[in-house]
Amino acid sequence: MEGAATILGSGGFIPTGRRETSSLLIRPAGGDTAIVVDAGTGIRRLITDRALLEGRTRVEVLLTHFHLDHVCGLAYLTELGDLDVSVRGPGAALYATSTADVLARLFTHPIMPVTLPELGIPVGELAPGEAEVGGVRMAVRRQDRHTDPTLGLRFGDALVWCTDTQDDPGTVGFARGARILAHDAWGPPAAPGHAEPAGAARIAVDAGAEHLVLIHVPPTADEADLRARAAAVHGAVTVAADGLELLDL
Repeated sequence: MEGAATILGSGGFIPTGRRETSSLLIRPAGGDTAIVVDAGTGIRRLITDRALLEGRTRVEVLLTHFHLDHVCGLAYLTELGDLDVSVRGPGAALYATSTADVLARLFTHPIMPVTLPELGIPVGELAPGEAEVGGVRMAVRRQDRHTDPTLGLRFGDALVWCTDTQDDPGTVGFARGARILAHDAWGPPAAPGHAEPAGAARIAVDAGAEHLVLIHVPPTADEADLRARAAAVHGAVTVAADGLELLDL
């Protein structure tokens, strides 16, 4: 995959001055589409720094799951009315309920004064298997080692994004040969459904990933400690921060 992949939100659950909650912006080389993975509070950067979307007329939002720290930023899409925005999620594939119906629980009165259909934002499905979004071929994997199932995403051999999952042997094959593995890392102690840094590093080693990036890190994380625990297992580790350009690593 050619282009740029910028972390908009590198933290988990609680936004801080340094880290918003989970969101990734992918700007493929050429074309007019921006891909956004998850809509945590980090997605607000698309409004407060519109240069991030320069030259893009479409925004496709892909949701890995529906926990609040990954979908609360959908409300901010009200401020992107000049762009063609769509949302896809794993409702049907993971929870036997359409994504539109899941999100309608949030985008309805009295929680939200406007619905996604009223905003002109279509809502579709994202399922395990192969997919093409914004001209980018990607692979999608079901992850069952979280408190609710989630999706892992692979963008060619450039980047694998595995948030909100414990270290899972099934991730090894999915991520094998990828240059960058961005993997959930919370703890120690690990929160339920999350991986500790050393566990994420073992997955990266077994998959042969060139570089490990720790994502969805705790709001009060000791970054040096997180990195040291992972670096004891894998030789190239970065603790994600907002604004990190993944494809430049």
